[in-house]
Amino acid sequence: MPRQTFRSTFTRILCVIAWAIIAAVAIGLLVVPGASDAPALVIVGALGAAAAVTAVLWSPSISVDDEAVQVDNIALRYRVPWAALIHVDTRYALQLHTPGRRIGVTAAPAPGATGSLRAMRAHRRSEGATAPNTRPGELPGTDSGNAAQMVRTRWHALRDAGRVEAGIAESVPVSVAPRVDNLLLLIAGVAGMVLAVALA
Repeated sequence: MPRQTFRSTFTRILCVIAWAIIAAVAIGLLVVPGASDAPALVIVGALGAAAAVTAVLWSPSISVDDEAVQVDNIALRYRVPWAALIHVDTRYALQLHTPGRRIGVTAAPAPGATGSLRAMRAHRRSEGATAPNTRPGELPGTDSGNAAQMVRTRWHALRDAGRVEAGIAESVPVSVAPRVDNLLLLIAGVAGMVLAVALA
């Protein structure tokens, strides 16, 4: 089966709004006479802000393939082989449980109160009654619910096909590595903003 990747709809919308605000402010400073005596600093600051926003809001994701679940948070990347996964939870955000470790997924936050009500109403309109103990984070249409469904669907399909060995979770390593590219993007973005402010 092909690789699937999920990113938060909410944070992507926030990211696009932030990019638009950054661009509007930068253009305003560049075209209004006397607003800025150093156009290069305006550009550096705008690019820095855009880079930082991208690193924090756009880059987090969760992906599944036939070998593992990959979680790309802001600073760290986790790769969880299916045999190491023992539970998927959505209490506060999507969380992957392995023996001795709980991995929170930045790209799949549970909804707030407003988002929960909206998702609950949409679910009732399309599916009818909701089970009384259903958590808001499990609801279809929420970031955590959609991501959890993606993970569970692939996990169960592979397990039913006999491709996930049971009972060996304790001995299957989960790899953790820094996301060097994203950390460099974040550092460069912050440095650009600081430089623009300091020299303005």
